[in-house]
Amino acid sequence: MVLVLTRQLGASAGVVGLLLAGGGIGGVVGALTASRIANWLGQGRTIWLSVLVTAPFAVLLPLAGRGWLLLLFATGWFANSFGAVVYNIAQVSFRQAICPDRLLGRMNASVRFMVWGTLPLGALVGGVLGTLIGIHPTLWVGTVGVLLSPLPVLLSPLRRLRDLPTGVDEADVEPEKVV
Repeated sequence: MVLVLTRQLGASAGVVGLLLAGGGIGGVVGALTASRIANWLGQGRTIWLSVLVTAPFAVLLPLAGRGWLLLLFATGWFANSFGAVVYNIAQVSFRQAICPDRLLGRMNASVRFMVWGTLPLGALVGGVLGTLIGIHPTLWVGTVGVLLSPLPVLLSPLRRLRDLPTGVDEADVEPEKVV
């Protein structure tokens, strides 16, 4: 995104900073409103609706252009950051609510490894694609990925739940069967 903004759209370092800060503002707004959204929609619905509603805004990122068309980038980045934070608060709260206390550390470490551990692979693929097909087409490839991101939660049982289970009874989990 930074390369598209600077090399292709001619944005200065200050403008790029302001545009990227818009994502931070979207994240803060998401954090401030996530519990109200979950109370209104239900936690289950919040998980899938947050990505379903905000993922299409990713299309605005590669559509951004020079001048006032940079506002497309700002809007897309704000909306995607907002949705990502609302989604993360809802799904992490759900995972932590249903996981037995003694397994929280392992569960969180495993999820973080799977999510954060793929970032270097994405950076490598992005760099290779940027070299082979160009920066702007690579941004479109990433946009398609964002548009497909709601699929796992849309195809899960979450779609049918307003509220999620609140916890697992420790007595229901046999310690010798926990790995």
